[in-house]
Amino acid sequence: MKKTISLLLALLLCLGSLSVLTGCSESKQNADSGQQSTPSDGTSDVTVPEETETEFIDPFAGTDFGGREFRVYTSVDDYDATNGNAFIQGSGELNGEAVNDAVFERNAKVCDLLNITLSFIEANLTYSNHEATIKKQIMAGADEWDVMANDIMAFGSLARDGFIHNVYSNKILDLTKSYWYGDAMRDCQFVEGGMYILIGDYFTDALQSAHALYSNKNLINDYYDDPNYLQNMVFDGKWTFDSMIDVINTVKQDSDGDGQMKEGDLFGFTCIGMWGSMIPFLIGTDIQFIERTDEGVEYCFNNERSVKILEKLNDLFYADGALTTLADYSDAGLRIVFGAGKSLIIGYNRIGDLTKMRDIEFTIGILPYPKLDEDQQNYVSSLHDTSEVGAIPMTLPPSSMDFCTTCLEVFCRETGKMVIPKYYEEGLKVKYSNGQDDARLIDLIHDSISSPFPVAFNGTLGGFLLGTCFSTPLQSHSTDFASTYAKNTKVAMKSLEKAANAFLENLENGN
Repeated sequence: MKKTISLLLALLLCLGSLSVLTGCSESKQNADSGQQSTPSDGTSDVTVPEETETEFIDPFAGTDFGGREFRVYTSVDDYDATNGNAFIQGSGELNGEAVNDAVFERNAKVCDLLNITLSFIEANLTYSNHEATIKKQIMAGADEWDVMANDIMAFGSLARDGFIHNVYSNKILDLTKSYWYGDAMRDCQFVEGGMYILIGDYFTDALQSAHALYSNKNLINDYYDDPNYLQNMVFDGKWTFDSMIDVINTVKQDSDGDGQMKEGDLFGFTCIGMWGSMIPFLIGTDIQFIERTDEGVEYCFNNERSVKILEKLNDLFYADGALTTLADYSDAGLRIVFGAGKSLIIGYNRIGDLTKMRDIEFTIGILPYPKLDEDQQNYVSSLHDTSEVGAIPMTLPPSSMDFCTTCLEVFCRETGKMVIPKYYEEGLKVKYSNGQDDARLIDLIHDSISSPFPVAFNGTLGGFLLGTCFSTPLQSHSTDFASTYAKNTKVAMKSLEKAANAFLENLENGN
């Protein structure tokens, strides 16, 4: 998935730096237009035609659904860290708030273009009852929603059990476009040909719930004489577990001089617990959990890389400069510690949490999660298992699929044009250092959301991926991956086989 908006971010955050970011933008523009760009060495065997202004012809112009309702089952709960309803339903009126007004105007534009009306059915569900509640509602058989927005972990299991439509062969959704997270949707295929989970700009919570690390750039400058020391490390490809561990141990300070590190001292890294905080570090290593072969679906992570990952997780979470327990054991409590200048870096937070840090007086830096080592090619950013994405319920008649996917395609397209820019400009406005690198780092995280399979299917597979093999031994300060995997593999293989067979049966039944 490549979703480049660096040029726009540069315009909003540092108006004087457009020329620096033009190259980042051109490759995406060329890709969207079908035009090939010249390689970096200056050679090319492709003749690139001169740019000419052409009028955009909307393929959906003239579409008329006769005022038909597009019914969205939208999540409104406030139990999880983020919620996407503000980007789907909004307040329903113009109120002067930039993101809300952009949502209102987008909804009005799409309704006018397609001649539809909107109906929102609100779901106030938690991570403990979302799957069971939605399953019960679908089993009742009533055709009440066209599309659902809710937690990705619920949709993973609902897809397995045949409650969600397969969009793999759909010709209306254009997953090559930047407003769809195409790579992420393909990653969520349990078996090839079974694509059930929708991840795109319309479901904006996929972006605002993406994990990111936050740093105190004033402290970085104090210790390294350069507030951009860490972000330069990121751009050089050197932001790894080892470099992060070195930084957090360098910065730690026994502030009261009592000979022991505890809350109130200066830590290099602070988080709340190891389960939720560990997940983005693990996924950030670009770990691949399954392999789809001619013989079927197989686990593919019983290897030396996983051994190294568990060792590095232990090195980081048990580092002298790391603090994993707080008196106020909440993400809000974590931000209080951060705002008080008691931690160089904090984990667990998401992109959307930038909106909750506007009162912090020092300059905030944003970082992707580290690579396992410098041999890893790309940074990988993780969704959370409660990130709210989309799915089409099986209660929707097949005859309505073209209507539903047309609405989704246009809503995603217009969200990318109208809502996402306002979200970056206004929703994420924070105390930046006013450099182009701030825009580049947000864009890097945005572009690297590509591997949501484990958060979608960890529960479906009995917790084997994230919990059994990594979180459980980590919490026991164990680095013994091999024994942990071997001890649990028999049960895990049965879960994998059962899930794969269920998905194959869905495909055989035409879904």
